[in-house]
Amino acid sequence: MNAQDETRDQAQDETRDQAQDETRDQAQDEPRDQAQDEPPDQAQDEPPDQAQDEAQDTAKLRRPRVSLRERAGHWDAQYRSNHFVSSAEQVMIDVRRHPLLLLVPGLRTLAGLFVLATGLSLLWLLAFMAFTAVWAQLRLQADVRRTAIVAGSTTLALAVLAAVANPLLAAVFVLVWFGEDLADWYSDRLVVSDKRIYRRHGVLIRHSPSIALTAIAYLDTAVLPVGHWWTAGTLRLDSVAQRDAPLSRFDLIPGVVAVSHKILGLRTEAIRRHPPQMY
Repeated sequence: MNAQDETRDQAQDETRDQAQDETRDQAQDEPRDQAQDEPPDQAQDEPPDQAQDEAQDTAKLRRPRVSLRERAGHWDAQYRSNHFVSSAEQVMIDVRRHPLLLLVPGLRTLAGLFVLATGLSLLWLLAFMAFTAVWAQLRLQADVRRTAIVAGSTTLALAVLAAVANPLLAAVFVLVWFGEDLADWYSDRLVVSDKRIYRRHGVLIRHSPSIALTAIAYLDTAVLPVGHWWTAGTLRLDSVAQRDAPLSRFDLIPGVVAVSHKILGLRTEAIRRHPPQMY
């Protein structure tokens, strides 16, 4: 009996000790679990404004990639009308001259390179002089005397530069000249708003002369007979206040007839809004 009582008492003591150990372990685990659960609850309790601010800061750090086309468009926008037309005006026409205008400078450049490649061949010298003369009439709108001076002096300078100095230096001169023609074509634009006509031109120094639509006294278009497939032509306009100004002639304007009709319609509306004063 004593042995049985001792065994029973020992079993009861072990059960009691095991229960106490489990209670102690449970009490220690509860604060640990609670501490692990608190950070998610705190993250959920964060105000939405703070989360939005963090997202905005992250977006600012990530700079968007700008493609080459977007950069070219941004650079082209510097030459467009919104950089020199008043905010009180609405732009109706914004057009650049036809790329065919670069044909003569391109042929002149090729003739100049062939002059250097063939060792100052007389045939290519004459071709270079002829293309330079045509360029002077189109670009400078020069008369016969001035055209002959420009063509002759330029051809002589090319020959002297190639013979005395270095043919490579002469080739650089010819290519840089074509680059200037390309930049001039790119920057030259006809811009018409609901109040005025502008001409944006200039490579290093940009100019934007303008006249009021109501001041136009003469408007003319010159197109080839094959207008059903070639719509580019010359636009001429004049007013009492200007003579032989940069706004008097625009060569190779695409859709020149439609452009002239649009200008006449805008002029009519401008006169209706601001009728001329009679004294």
